[in-house]
Amino acid sequence: SGMSAHTHDILADPRCSLTVAAKDFKGAADGRVNLMGSVELIKGDQDKAKAREIYLQKHPGAFWVDFGDFNWFRMSVEKVRFVGGFARAGAVTQDEYLAAKPDAVSEFGPKIAAHMNEDHMPATIAMVQGNVPGMEHDPENPITEAIITSVDSLGMYVKVTREKGIGFLPQSFKLR
Repeated sequence: SGMSAHTHDILADPRCSLTVAAKDFKGAADGRVNLMGSVELIKGDQDKAKAREIYLQKHPGAFWVDFGDFNWFRMSVEKVRFVGGFARAGAVTQDEYLAAKPDAVSEFGPKIAAHMNEDHMPATIAMVQGNVPGMEHDPENPITEAIITSVDSLGMYVKVTREKGIGFLPQSFKLR
């Protein structure tokens, strides 16, 4: 909205960042990505219509897009930094970001994770115990939960809970 302070701010200085996290983000052990760059106001009627169409596909109840002072912006990403959870961080260059394609498995990965979490958690616990150093079966401190948080073509992220906690070890692992 043209009435909001952040619209005035971004029109005066188009540098910005956008942090994206999973819906179930809870804290430092969870992944997120920070996109940094600048935005430009979308001006052409065709471009505005296309932005509106894309936005409404994701947010079908967004009635505010038809308010007279609603603005559309396009972000040019210049840097990408990500945190994959405990002790996992890095950066992606602009060229790498622009060349990236969606992971072929990511579209149905949430359904795989939900099915595994609902019906096969003992199998996930067994995979963690057999493939992650330090996560072997421990009768004194058993794994009580192993939640698959995401699945992609490289494997899956699993968040592990032990009865008495894990201590110094991270709680999420990528299994390939």
